[in-house]
Amino acid sequence: MKRNLSTMILAVAALLAVGLACNTNKKPAPPEYVGVWVAADGAKITISADGGADYISGNGSTKVTGGSFEMAEDGKSFKVGFVGMGPTFKIDKAPANGQMTLDGIVYKNMNGSTTSSSDVKPEIPSKDKLQTLVKTSFMDFGDAVQGEDFTDFHAKVAKVWRDSSTPEKLEEAFKTFTNNKENYNFKRAIATLDAEFSPEPKIDQVQGLDALIVKGKYATKPVSNFELKYTMDDGTWKLIGINVQVGRDL
Repeated sequence: MKRNLSTMILAVAALLAVGLACNTNKKPAPPEYVGVWVAADGAKITISADGGADYISGNGSTKVTGGSFEMAEDGKSFKVGFVGMGPTFKIDKAPANGQMTLDGIVYKNMNGSTTSSSDVKPEIPSKDKLQTLVKTSFMDFGDAVQGEDFTDFHAKVAKVWRDSSTPEKLEEAFKTFTNNKENYNFKRAIATLDAEFSPEPKIDQVQGLDALIVKGKYATKPVSNFELKYTMDDGTWKLIGINVQVGRDL
C-alpha cells in the first residue's frame, strides 16, 4: 500500500512538474554516473549527461519519468525525482568498471557510456533463466511462423536487429518455415521439453556487441537444433540472431 501511494504521489508530481515547468533547472550529472544502470532484480536508473534521470523499481511499483539527478552536497547519496520528490539512493560504492553499489544493491551500466564492452561483460544467466529465455524465443518464433506474420516477433528482438530489418524481411528470410508451417509447430513440440545446451553458453563478440550465444537442441522428433544470439538491450537479453535446423546439424 505504501509503495502504491508512493507511485501515485510521484505521478502527481510529474504532472505538476510539466504543468508548472518546475523541473527545468537540471545540473549536468557527473560523467561517471551517466548511463543505464540495471540491478539484478530489474530495477533501472537512467542518468543522462544533462542531468535528466528516470527510475523504475524492480517490481514496477515506483517509477519516475523525466526527472532529474540530484547529488547530495556531501556526495554520499543522490536523488532521482521531480521538484525534490523521489527516491534517494545511498552510494556505497561510486561507479567504477561499469558498476556501482547503492543501498547494498549492485547496479551495472548497460549502455557502455563509461566502459567499453571489453572492460565489463554481462553475466551468463542461470540455467533456469536460460531455459525460460530460450523457450520464450522459440515460442515467439513459432507464433510468427504459424501466423505467417513476424510483426510481434520483430518488436521483441533487440533494437540493433529491429533497425536493420523489418517484419516483411524476416518473413522472407524464414519462408522455408512458413511455407511448411505444419511441420514447425514449436509451441506444441517443445511445450513440455527442456533444452539441452551444448557447448556451454558463452559471452562473445558479435559485430562489436557483447553477445550471449546459446547452442543446443530440443529432443523433438526429428530433433530441433538451434543457435540463438542475444545482446543486453534496455536491461534484458534480446535476440540478435536465430538459427534453427530441424532434423539437421547446424
